[in-house]
Order: sequence, then C-alpha cells, then structure tokens
Amino acid sequence: MTTIHHRLQASCSAERVWAVLSDLEAVQHYNPTVVSAAVRGGRRTGLGAERVCELRPKGRVVERVTHWDEGKAVGLEVAQSDWPIRFMRWVTRIEPTADGSLITQKLEYSMKFGPFGWLLDRLVMKRKLSATLDDVLARLAKQAAKRT
Repeated sequence: MTTIHHRLQASCSAERVWAVLSDLEAVQHYNPTVVSAAVRGGRRTGLGAERVCELRPKGRVVERVTHWDEGKAVGLEVAQSDWPIRFMRWVTRIEPTADGSLITQKLEYSMKFGPFGWLLDRLVMKRKLSATLDDVLARLAKQAAKRT
C-alpha cells in the first residue's frame, strides 16, 4: 500500500472550503482530470453518497463517501474504475487557521499486477498522483476563495 500526504494553507475560510468540498459535483471545477461529475442515487451528501466522474482524456470512475465530518472532513473511496488499482481511498480535512484554513489530505492506494504494479507505482504512479493532487488542492482553495 502506498500513502501520500498533502497539505495546503488556503487564504480563505474553512467554511468556504467546506462549501466547495462538500458539494460532490463541484470536483469538476477544481480537478483538471474530471470533465464532469454527477451524484448517483438519492444521497447528495453524507456517508454512502456516490458520484460518477467522467475523466480526461478518457475513462470513468465511481467514488463513494466513506467519511463525513460536517464542516471538517470528507473521505472517499474508488468504488469502480478502469485504473490499475486494487483500492484507493482518501480523506480531505479542513481546519480553520488565523490566516484562513489548512487543507490536508491523506491518500492510500494499492496497485494491481503484483511486482509489475509495484514497479509501475514507484516509477510513475506515485509521482504523477502526488503532482496532480498538489494541483487539485491548490485549485480547490482558489475555487473556495471565489465562492460568495
């Protein structure tokens, strides 16, 4: 299993970050790999809520909420995808600070394909995911700052 930690100091309030993060469809506005996102089923928030994301350049992923701490944290897991992963889950937390808010994320995943998957992770996947998620958190903070 691979674990990646991210943290970003945002210049906007934790409430603004939460407003964007808790809107499961808003991911399409701050994650450049997501073309569109739609809630699936009757739950729009909370444990068990699901979203379907159409991805760039192609592909689709279904994500399910596994952790919900109102105003503070959202956790998701990949429920279905074409990716070469056995599982992927993450929790994004928001804490108020004197200058705005601190956004942290812990991502865990495991690759398919045994030793080949381990090598793929070490050579490509971990570095690519880390860079992408740094960008996603920066865009999340920017999107939250724009929100009125």
